[in-house]
Amino acid sequence: MLKGRKSVIGLDLGSSCIKAVEITRDKYDYIITGYGQIEVQNEAARPDAIRQLFDQCRFKTKKVVTAVSGKSVIVRYINMVQMSEANLQDAIRFEADKYIHFDLDEVELQCQKLMDLPASEGEESTEMKVLLVGVKKSLVEDQAQMLIDLGVHPLAIDVDAFAVGNAFELNEMLAPGLVDDGRILGLVDIGASKTSINILRNDVSLFAREIYIGGDDFTNAIMRRMGVDLYEAEAMKRDPKDQAEEIREAVLSLIEDLGNEINLSFDFFENQYDGVVDQVYLSGGGSMFPGLEEEFDTLFEKKTRIWNPIEGLKIRSENVDIETLNQSALQLAVSVGLAARAI
Repeated sequence: MLKGRKSVIGLDLGSSCIKAVEITRDKYDYIITGYGQIEVQNEAARPDAIRQLFDQCRFKTKKVVTAVSGKSVIVRYINMVQMSEANLQDAIRFEADKYIHFDLDEVELQCQKLMDLPASEGEESTEMKVLLVGVKKSLVEDQAQMLIDLGVHPLAIDVDAFAVGNAFELNEMLAPGLVDDGRILGLVDIGASKTSINILRNDVSLFAREIYIGGDDFTNAIMRRMGVDLYEAEAMKRDPKDQAEEIREAVLSLIEDLGNEINLSFDFFENQYDGVVDQVYLSGGGSMFPGLEEEFDTLFEKKTRIWNPIEGLKIRSENVDIETLNQSALQLAVSVGLAARAI
């Protein structure tokens, strides 16, 4: 039925779990035709884990889009004078030297014009806002080569925070009504080891940042407070049962620390732009912590809600365990966004 349609796998190489979502586009439909995830102990175990994941899942394609993150990835939003796209590509290397603290010969640079900056009344804009991304070449090349050695075909390597934005844009297209036009929203994806923030206005990213607090920190705090092992702490984090108040107290300081860092990002954005973040949308495995939505709603003093990255996507049930997919849906924003980038 789907023969000849375009299929792409979004491969999220998380620090503790690798997730793969295959999306096939069939005219106006976006269909999940494959899904799987596998725990991974460390970076050295990634190749074997990816091989096992692809052996288990009956994907239609070997084309993948993956992403990089961490301190080897630099994202900056800079002001530049108006110029053509061709001139921008030439000029960016000179401009990047002000913002990238690595040797530029060791960095892969990408840039994109985002918008014209406001001019004085009656005058034309002379400046534009530009997104600048710099990634250590060794990181990109090593990741691409690992995938090639495993027999898969990397189409592109993105950045986690932007992938979350792509997933949200696809979600809004397929299930409209999440956001009113012109509203500024903060996407907050809480992974195992880090939290990614992406602030959007009209689907344009205007701020992105990573905070190195995540779900693993919640688990470790529960281990210390409750005197249990990792497995028990993880289970308690997901379902506290009658110990909900003790579990909340165990992670409350972490929630406040993370919330304060996110608030600092909102404050920085609001000081740079003429606008206020109206709504906050949570995703990632860490967002599943009971009561987190309400805690952040209070901390941010902004409407905060959890969103489902697979809402609006159809599912090919003969090749996907729908129950497991739905249980893991909040963890799949990066995977969905990576696949969406190429279809």
